[in-house]
Amino acid sequence: MKKAMVIVRIIFGVMLLGIGSFNLIGVMPPMQYPEPAHSFMNALLETKYLMFTISMLKVSVGLSLLTRRFIPLALVVFVPVTVNMILFHAFLDFKGIAPALFVGLLHLFLLYGYRDAYKPMLKAERLRANT
Repeated sequence: MKKAMVIVRIIFGVMLLGIGSFNLIGVMPPMQYPEPAHSFMNALLETKYLMFTISMLKVSVGLSLLTRRFIPLALVVFVPVTVNMILFHAFLDFKGIAPALFVGLLHLFLLYGYRDAYKPMLKAERLRANT
């Protein structure tokens, strides 16, 4: 399991770092989507900030995975992006869902591998503030 965790962490990290970097420097060719996915993606691209933010998040999570720093935090922060990728393709471009599912599987595998880091956050205890 440890070797698999290292391999998946490196694959996921390189993938996120590469895609995020390529998006930031503008080397990625624009994706072609059917309607209404095309209109939705154009609206996101026209805002300029959202895709930039997602690309920066991909770069920072990829660096975190590759440098082995703050991995549990990085994985949790990236969950909304992964969920939105899968839902975008499930509802708007089902033919292109395979890469999103691949990302989701890698992400889930790593979340499961670091599950012990999340146990303290998931306790149903009432905490008192130190005042």
